[in-house]
Formats: sequence, structure tokens, C-alpha cells
Amino acid sequence: MGKILKKNEAIAFLKLDEKTFDNYFKNAGEFSCLNRAGGRGRFYFDEDELKFWLDSHNWRTVELDFNDYSLCLDFALAQHFRGYVLSDWGTARQREFGQKITNWVKGQLAEVAVKKFFNLNFNFNVELDFQIYDKIVPQDIIGIFENGEIRKPKIGVGIKSSKPKSAFLVLGENEVLLPDRRSDYYIFCRPDMPDDHLLRLTRDRIIEVIRNQPHYPSYEEKVPYFENIFCEIAGYCSLNELEKATSIPGQNFEGTRFVKKTGQLHKNMAEWQQLLNLM
Repeated sequence: MGKILKKNEAIAFLKLDEKTFDNYFKNAGEFSCLNRAGGRGRFYFDEDELKFWLDSHNWRTVELDFNDYSLCLDFALAQHFRGYVLSDWGTARQREFGQKITNWVKGQLAEVAVKKFFNLNFNFNVELDFQIYDKIVPQDIIGIFENGEIRKPKIGVGIKSSKPKSAFLVLGENEVLLPDRRSDYYIFCRPDMPDDHLLRLTRDRIIEVIRNQPHYPSYEEKVPYFENIFCEIAGYCSLNELEKATSIPGQNFEGTRFVKKTGQLHKNMAEWQQLLNLM
């Protein structure tokens, strides 16, 4: 056992905000605290366990550059201009432009991150599907580069994404119950893309427009630049490992969902190699 840390020390050690720390610890089970007498009292953590988690997290985190972002933005805009309607989950309310683009870009960034992760760590090269279709396509990996040729994967793999603080992989009923929508395995990613990415992208043009306006001096130094985006490949599970749920901590679903705690996803090197062997 390593140094014993108080909760605030553990948060500082992992460089997480408190809400994300609590999600990973209490809801996702990604790391644990030391035993507490009767389940009460202060939380204490083993620094060695936290370092093991941090090393794993860093190893599974991929850096995405401007070229990766532009590829994903192009896909998102193609979806938008073809008239694809994206609604809030479980409702008929349509999302506005900025939210739609952000969600599509995040989803595609996750796919690019998985491709890079496999290539960098396992010398395993996959082909992603960035085509635009009229119907939802369940499999995100459509080809394996092998011996100078491309072959189809032996299993269906879907790549899902959510916010960095998310503690659960969550799938809708149709994604699991409909044979033409489900995958054999699901990879879950947490891209850390800022919601103001379009502002960062168009920073120079926006400043040109507003630089002579009265309030500009008050926020001149706060207008952000575009920076590379980091995406954690949180892990994967099989279709059969998903669990039915009507809620997760902090969220009640309208109907049934299929979920998996991120702490229960397969994520070490040997487990990733097993998935690649199945492909």
C-alpha cells in the first residue's frame, strides 16, 4: 500500500474536479476508497491504486489534432446540410444547430481516437465509416488492414461517446434489441471537446467583427484559441454484458436503457488484444 490520501488530496493527485472524481469513484467504480468502519466516516485513498488508475487513463488517452477535428466537422456539416434531424434523447424536441454539430463532431472524434489508439499501441489499422447514409449504420469499424489488403471485421463494433465526467456507457433499446442496429461489442470513449469549439475555430474572424465594439476590451484576453483535443478510450464490453436499467445516478430514463459502468469495462492491454483478435 502506498501513501494514504484524504479525499481532497486524492482529487488533487488525479487533477480532476470534484464532480468527475465522485462520478468515477462512487458511480463508476473506477477506483475505490479504503475500508471505512461501518461504512461511515471520511474517505481515504491508496495513492498506489490511484496512480495505477492514472497511468491506465493516460495510456488510453489519445491526442487529436486540427486535421482530425476538421475531418469530423466536415462529417457533421454534411449531416446537417442533408437535413438529418437530431432530437434530444427520449423526446421529440429537435436540437439547435450548435448542439447538433457538437454532438456529431464528438461522436466522430471518438471513432478517430479509437483508430489512433489501435494503431499507436497495437499496430492494428482499421477503416472507419465516414459515409453519409439515409439509415443508421450500426458498425463503426468496417475494415481491417491486413497483409496489404482490407477485409471485413469478423465481429460488429460500435463506438459510443459521452462527456469526460460520464460514468456509464448508455445505449437505447433500439441499439440493442433490433438485429440490424446492434453490435457485438461496444467501445466507449470520453472526448474532452470544449463546447465553444466553433468560437475557437473562427476566433480571428469573430475578433475582426467585434474588435471595435464597446465591450470587447472586457473579454479580449478571454477569447480562446483552438487547441488539440484529448479523448479517453474508456473501455469496451460485449452486447451480453450490458445491463437493463431505467435510471442511473442523477438521471431517470424514459423507458429502458442498456448500460455498463465504466469501471466494469474491459480496458487493460491484454483485454484490448483479445478484442483485436476477435476482429
